[in-house]
Amino acid sequence: MGGLLPLESFKRDFGLPAGSSGFASAKVAEVSANVVSLLTAGCFFGSISAALANERFGRRYSLMAYGLIFMIGASLQVSSPKDIRYIYAGRVIAGLGVGGMSAITPVYVAEAAPADVRGRITGLFQEFLVLGSTIAYWLNYGVERNLPSNSMQWRVPLGIQIIPAGTMILGLVTLKESPRWLAEKERDDEARAALAYIRREEIGSEQVLRELSEIKASLVAVNSGHPATWRECLKPDVRNRFLLIFALMLCQQLTGTNSIGYYAPQIFQTVGLSGADASLFATGIYGIVKLVFTAISLLLVIDKVGRKWAHIAGGIWMSVIMFIFAAVLATHPPQNDGQAISSASIAMCALIYLYVIGYTGSWGPGPWIYAGEIFPTQVRSYGVASAAATQWLFNFMVTRVTPQIINNIGWKVFLVFGSPCFGMSIFTFFFMKETKGLTLEELNIHFGGNRYMNEVSPKDMEENQRTGSSCGYDVTNGLSPVRSDVAEPRKR
Repeated sequence: MGGLLPLESFKRDFGLPAGSSGFASAKVAEVSANVVSLLTAGCFFGSISAALANERFGRRYSLMAYGLIFMIGASLQVSSPKDIRYIYAGRVIAGLGVGGMSAITPVYVAEAAPADVRGRITGLFQEFLVLGSTIAYWLNYGVERNLPSNSMQWRVPLGIQIIPAGTMILGLVTLKESPRWLAEKERDDEARAALAYIRREEIGSEQVLRELSEIKASLVAVNSGHPATWRECLKPDVRNRFLLIFALMLCQQLTGTNSIGYYAPQIFQTVGLSGADASLFATGIYGIVKLVFTAISLLLVIDKVGRKWAHIAGGIWMSVIMFIFAAVLATHPPQNDGQAISSASIAMCALIYLYVIGYTGSWGPGPWIYAGEIFPTQVRSYGVASAAATQWLFNFMVTRVTPQIINNIGWKVFLVFGSPCFGMSIFTFFFMKETKGLTLEELNIHFGGNRYMNEVSPKDMEENQRTGSSCGYDVTNGLSPVRSDVAEPRKR
């Protein structure tokens, strides 16, 4: 949406000052802040509500519902009768859909993906977010250059966003529900069929039955007297994980990357690329850089360097780049006098690209991957929903004030972005635990958990010892319980 704000057609239709560049106009800054931040406000409430929808209606139908909500919000925006209030309302409604989908997708992926590719697939969540942003950047550039300067210039991009949402809903019709959610609801036949579909195995194959037996055993263990509720998140062995992910999501927003991403055209105008054409083109390049290096980081950084050191290095990298950027902007302020783009402006554009490279290899995908790894099975939906809500809450706060801050303090805002980046590296060094290469069970021990492992509570263990049973399930005899004296531990 930030890419539509510099369009003269949008300014004219919604009563904004014509010819204004960046955030030079207080009215443009105010409308920009509202249009961008209201989406993230809706995202906050959408992600909170997703935790309940996720457990009650399942992952697939919840995703479809939130996709439909997004389409309603997008339709309201594209049909706006040149009244900014319609845009605001549509942004909030669309945000409800985006927030819900952001909280459900990582859970659905983690529960459906095979263990050996779970990390990469979860990381692809961030890659596709970047892909969507990049397409939007170039779409805005294309309509500015090729469509007449009328309302169609801004209606076309707003209307096109309905297409991927509708495609997602249609695609979900062909997919299966999460096997774990089905098993939790005691719909074992459907869970078995879903596993067979996802794994491309026969419904009665040993692999399918064994995996389902492990799911059932895990559910028996974690549900023994411990129903999944928000109160469970306050237990000592889980509370610290919530606090850690809250801190990481806050740090992610303090990097300023989302502010740059949302307001990229205006920021490029601020550093000397006056005019919508040049700023939108530079924004498109920004999207490509972010897309390419996010993919590279998922392949070469996150799983090889590790989560902790990637975050440390990324924070230092971004801090240094932001300090250099602020120094260049302070000593070589752009003139915006219609002359050729200065070498200082080109250097600042390059610094923005270098800055986002550091983000894509660390604080971009990292917190989302971490959120999907560290929470116990029973409270994973609540954990990821809380992580998403935290991200959107701080996203709203930062993006809401960014235009006004740039207007008031100019180049110093980039010192505001750079300083937390260095502090984040220190925080990560002392408080973030490495998760690379560990199974979910090992991670639970790593974080001090003992009630959410795939084992029973002490009381149930005593009962099992007395009766000679266990929480396993015999794959050679359907899903009947096995006896503890013949059950073998799973080999890794």
